[in-house]
Amino acid sequence: MDIPLTRREIEFVIGWKQKAFWPDEERVLKKLRRALESEEALRMSRLQAQIVFGWAEDQVSGHYGGGQVGNPEEQSIIDKLRGVLEESARS
Repeated sequence: MDIPLTRREIEFVIGWKQKAFWPDEERVLKKLRRALESEEALRMSRLQAQIVFGWAEDQVSGHYGGGQVGNPEEQSIIDKLRGVLEESARS
């Protein structure tokens, strides 16, 4: 599935998880870095998109306590991921 993140949003996501703990996380980080280098559309599996969504939730709850997003980039990332994941669930 295509993940419609901008270059800046991809940089944000990479900043959240600079070091992978699991092999799946490492694959996600490689895809994100490759998308930055090639400037091609970011394509991920549903599982990979869910991993990034989990990172976003961790970032938001860690900084804003209770899940309140105070950053427009973070809100945009969450909205885009939620939309893609909801669309794929309907398919």
